[in-house]
Amino acid sequence: MSTAMRKFFGVKTFSFIIGIFVVALVLALSEFTGIFESIEDKILDSHFKLKVGRDSKSVQEGAVLTQNSMLISNDILIIGIDQRSLEQYGKWPFERTRFAHYINAFSRISDQNNRESALFLDFFFNERDPNPTHDALLADSVENSGRVFVETVLVDSGSLTETDPLYARQKILYDTKGTLANVVGDWKKIHIFSYIDPPLGPIGQAAAGYGHANYRADPDKIYRRQPLILRSSVLLKTIKLEEITAGYSVNESSYERLAWIDFNGMQHEIETPITEAALERLKITMQKNAPMVSEVDSTNEIDSYYIIRHYQDFFVPAVTLSLALNYFHVGYDQIIIELGSHILIKNPRITFTDEEGNSELRPYRIRLTDDSYDADGNFISEGRFRDIPEIRIPINEAGQMLVNFMGPGSSASPEGNQTFPVRSFAAYANRDPGSDVSHWRRTMASTNKILMTGAFSSGMADDEKPTPLGMMFGIEIHANALNTILMDNFIINASYTTNLLILCGFVFFMAFLTSRISAALAFFIALFQSIAYFLVVNAIFEKNAYLINYSGVALGSFFTFISVVIYRVFTEEREKKKIRQTFGKYLSPKVVEQLAENPPELGGQDKELTVFFSDIRGFTTLSENMTPQELVNHLNVYLTAMTDIIIQYGGTLDKYMGDAIMCFWGAPIALAEHAVLACKCALKQMQALKKLNQEWPESKNINIGIGLNSGIMTVGNMGSKMHMNYTLMGDHVNLGSRLESINKEYGTQIIISEFTYAQVRDKFIVRELDNIRVKGKNKPVVIYELVDCLESIEPPNKK
Repeated sequence: MSTAMRKFFGVKTFSFIIGIFVVALVLALSEFTGIFESIEDKILDSHFKLKVGRDSKSVQEGAVLTQNSMLISNDILIIGIDQRSLEQYGKWPFERTRFAHYINAFSRISDQNNRESALFLDFFFNERDPNPTHDALLADSVENSGRVFVETVLVDSGSLTETDPLYARQKILYDTKGTLANVVGDWKKIHIFSYIDPPLGPIGQAAAGYGHANYRADPDKIYRRQPLILRSSVLLKTIKLEEITAGYSVNESSYERLAWIDFNGMQHEIETPITEAALERLKITMQKNAPMVSEVDSTNEIDSYYIIRHYQDFFVPAVTLSLALNYFHVGYDQIIIELGSHILIKNPRITFTDEEGNSELRPYRIRLTDDSYDADGNFISEGRFRDIPEIRIPINEAGQMLVNFMGPGSSASPEGNQTFPVRSFAAYANRDPGSDVSHWRRTMASTNKILMTGAFSSGMADDEKPTPLGMMFGIEIHANALNTILMDNFIINASYTTNLLILCGFVFFMAFLTSRISAALAFFIALFQSIAYFLVVNAIFEKNAYLINYSGVALGSFFTFISVVIYRVFTEEREKKKIRQTFGKYLSPKVVEQLAENPPELGGQDKELTVFFSDIRGFTTLSENMTPQELVNHLNVYLTAMTDIIIQYGGTLDKYMGDAIMCFWGAPIALAEHAVLACKCALKQMQALKKLNQEWPESKNINIGIGLNSGIMTVGNMGSKMHMNYTLMGDHVNLGSRLESINKEYGTQIIISEFTYAQVRDKFIVRELDNIRVKGKNKPVVIYELVDCLESIEPPNKK
């Protein structure tokens, strides 16, 4: 493998390649699965809980004092049908005259400028009362009020046609209140409802506004989002598949479309205009997955065919959106809906009523701080406000808005926790002053308020739903959604680019870190990083309602950590095996294991080393006295003894050159006293050789010469791809070899250079021999005979 390839696949470089793959994996999982969306929903829940936990403090067991928040509109009032209402008025549902009296209590006041902005009834008035007079009284009170908003129920199952009586009821709402028309984007991604259950015609006609009250739970059955816009379909006609031809189209500008229904009752939309190829695919698909319709024709023959349905869709606003638009005095035709982006409400204005009861429309602004008063209650200065020239409601492609919940479910009792003010229905339903104007109260203390009326007792209806902050009545979920709009306090998701940059930053940082430090330390840093990142994300959410992706970043970081660690295990084991193979024959097992745990750089390096050469004197004479086999065995005994000593003194065996030995100190493991160790090894070899010669016959005695030199040499793996050696080269290597060979000229056994002597002069006895000229060098080199050592020459591990 080339140096460039080795560097590329080295853990420090390849960790970033792993990081790129992790980023790509996270993006793919995010795009094609819902795993991160589900996790992010749970993390959003934890953000809400932490925020509420910090905003509230326990004052006594069983009671919680919640600080007044400037983020909660003062114009939202929940009027709940609570246990007190049920005890006072009996079994639910109440008579409709009760609701008529309730509506009249607010509409029949003498100062009409102090009226409520809207009165929303979160109840179904879609079935006729057994007593028609009750329905008439309710419709009259709704009409006289002029502020009542009712809800229409969208249903998944069924098929609504233009001749259906329920469509006639819904059409009254469309015709008198309007519909959403300025929808930009792929409107076919909005959830579709095939049937509808609107309020009775006279009540719908009399109402000031309408909207759907449908919520759709997330996959984990938690309600976090309000669909501000939904589709209600009306079947215009059915067409035989065989009558459809290429080029067939519908008026999509009027939100018409074609669809077919499979065996499971699921709708499948058909792109128009239909091409020839698309038509052929449609026929094949319907033959496999759609039921046929059979009928008897005029000749009493059974005619079976597939049908295509031609629908027209209407966009039904959420009642909270309708209430907000009414509050801002903006019509449906004045807003722009960009699916996947926002709903734009321009120039919102609200009714301002002064202390004298005079009303006027003023540009909308939100209070940021309270007015200032002195200790005696005298006014000092007005609080700060934020002007709102427009409101952009962030929505996803399905038209859903994340609800910014302000707190846990409120208590019906004023003594309990109340995120929003809650009053009992019973406190108002008996306060109808009658038609005599002289008996009317001046005000009901509801000036410009939106009165949200709904179930607030678990005993009357199954209207409690799980939210991020626990169970909550439907009317309070509506209140939280409405408050999100009125206070311009939307949860803004960080952009794709922002999340991507954060993901890349964390993943590449973890790749960099894990490839350079121990896995244990990297793990704790990754853990700390994840915790710190969550706290930062939570703080940003709490302060700015800005939601940064956490799960993708955290999981991406940990996956990077794990992947790099696994890669390190495989590559380091491979490197350890390579090191053991490279140095196992040259170094002691202990040193080899040290190298395996802390791999050296095996490429060419210039390092200060001491090189050692030894050679047998009179080898020809020695070989003449023995057979080849005897000579080999004799040399092996000698070489084994000399090599063992080299290994004991921490040397690296380079090679055998016949009867000559080459070794060195200072690589691959750096040794501060490489020259000292080499000199002691040379003296020790002389002692060992003396003992061997005493055991051998004189004819087999061996005499050797040793040359030592120290200096900068190039060390590394050298050779071909098929065969490489860890060896030395350079002028200092050549000098060491020459010193070994000139021993016979001076009658010595060990010669060292002036460079080695400079490093060992205080520890050894030497004799200066001569100045020799080195080939290619002008300056001569002083050489010395190594005589003895002033300290013990035992190997380092035996001292």
